[in-house]
Amino acid sequence: MSDRPRPGRWIAHPADRINALRALIAPALLFAPFVSDFAAGYHWLYAIVIFMLIGKTNYLLHLHIHHPFSRNKALNLAFDLSMGSVSGMTASNWRIQHLYGHHRGIDGPYRGARAWQMEKYSGLRALSFSIVTLWDTFHAPIAESFAKGILANVTAPINYRWAFCEQMLLIGFVAALAAWQPWLTLTYLLPWYVVTHFITRYVDYLNHYGCEESPENHYAVANNSLSRWFNFSTHNFGYHTAHHMRPGAHWTTLPEIHATFADKIPAQNLKAFSWSGILLPWHMLRARSGRM
Repeated sequence: MSDRPRPGRWIAHPADRINALRALIAPALLFAPFVSDFAAGYHWLYAIVIFMLIGKTNYLLHLHIHHPFSRNKALNLAFDLSMGSVSGMTASNWRIQHLYGHHRGIDGPYRGARAWQMEKYSGLRALSFSIVTLWDTFHAPIAESFAKGILANVTAPINYRWAFCEQMLLIGFVAALAAWQPWLTLTYLLPWYVVTHFITRYVDYLNHYGCEESPENHYAVANNSLSRWFNFSTHNFGYHTAHHMRPGAHWTTLPEIHATFADKIPAQNLKAFSWSGILLPWHMLRARSGRM
């Protein structure tokens, strides 16, 4: 008998059942203040509390675009829209700039030529990269999907027309919320999106600063966080070389894949500490003592 998990009827991999539930519940938690005044005057505190619960929704969306949670197209679309509304980064954005951009070595349109920032870690380089690429990562997939989808109707590797529509749906949704409750949108929702995008950019920086991002050396393409807590809380995202070598592999298999070539990864690309974006101040302190 095979040890491979049997696929479910609705959720493709048993290990993603709880992730699927988290993905569908997240919007109810994030948008609750728009339909109830239970947190009136304390939205900042509510945002901190729910960040502990759904702050990693963008990690779930990353898992989903690489290895869809379901085999049912309608359910996968529901996951796309649900997690996109919470993270502010649509599934189409992820597919354009990450799945068919970053993983194919095409980063220029989405994060530019950031040689100085990526050369080595420093607080200034990290902040510069994370802030400057916020706009690149947001607007470039919109512009690309408009050119390929609306003007040319390109349908491979994704349907770019739908990609443009999905991103416009998110913008329209936020605009409607802003018209309905402008102050709440400005002081609660938009800061949530900015923080989410910033952390995504910062973790991307941690994954690749000081690396040889070229096909000649597969084992030096990424940094790896070997922190058990970080990998537990982010579904083995720290095994990033394994993820680049096998981008379609399910997250449960990444430690095993990593173990097969861990001895070939340069020592400077193996980090024992957590990659969590909220630890940025601590990372800066480590950098000052040359421990990054």
